[in-house]
Amino acid sequence: MRCLARPFAAACLALLLATPARAIVGGEPADAALKAQTAMIVSTRGASCTGVVLGPNVLLTAAHCVQPAADYAVVVFEPAGPRLITVNRIALHPSYDPHSFESRRPTPDLALVRLNENLPAGFRPAELSAQVALPAKRTGFVIAGYGVTKDGNGASAGTLRRAELPSIGTTGGIMVRLSDGPARGGCTGDSGGPVLVDGVVAGIIGWSTAAGGARGCGGVTGATLVGPQRAWIDATLRALTR
Repeated sequence: MRCLARPFAAACLALLLATPARAIVGGEPADAALKAQTAMIVSTRGASCTGVVLGPNVLLTAAHCVQPAADYAVVVFEPAGPRLITVNRIALHPSYDPHSFESRRPTPDLALVRLNENLPAGFRPAELSAQVALPAKRTGFVIAGYGVTKDGNGASAGTLRRAELPSIGTTGGIMVRLSDGPARGGCTGDSGGPVLVDGVVAGIIGWSTAAGGARGCGGVTGATLVGPQRAWIDATLRALTR
């Protein structure tokens, strides 16, 4: 099923929010401070992701979340119900390769999106890390994302959840891998969500596996480190907010 209205219709929003989108395994609800720095991104493809607030109308997310041709929007949860703010511009990292998952050669899975209007009061920009050095093994991270608590349970979507995970290594000099056994980790609906150290965004969630590297959730979570990409992020943010 496709929602073809432009802008999105309320019925389309309901469909998108009901779409099963695997979420953090073994997580817990995030606090208000983390909620103020993140937002849920949906599309007419029926997919959902997470974004990190960089400005009044700009978010950082994973490139694979917004690379396919579709209409995209951010969901704002208000007392009267969810409301959509549509995306009017997308900037993919110039080195991002959508085939990197198949080739297993990591590229910066990052994108900035600009909204048609400012986010409501209460949202605030997240602090991004400028650290270019790769994190040491066992460094503690917090990951966060929107989605469902159990694969297939679409009714639980729309709540930001967090989990604490240690790093187990890095890949290609641009990505950190996180794992705490087979019961905790990110999954598809968490793509684009923040990976934090002491409240500072150090990475953006890009992929996950099940235990043993199988397809699924709760095994290993991979994230693009933002420190090595800060020059591009900062320049693109300035261009989008002129």
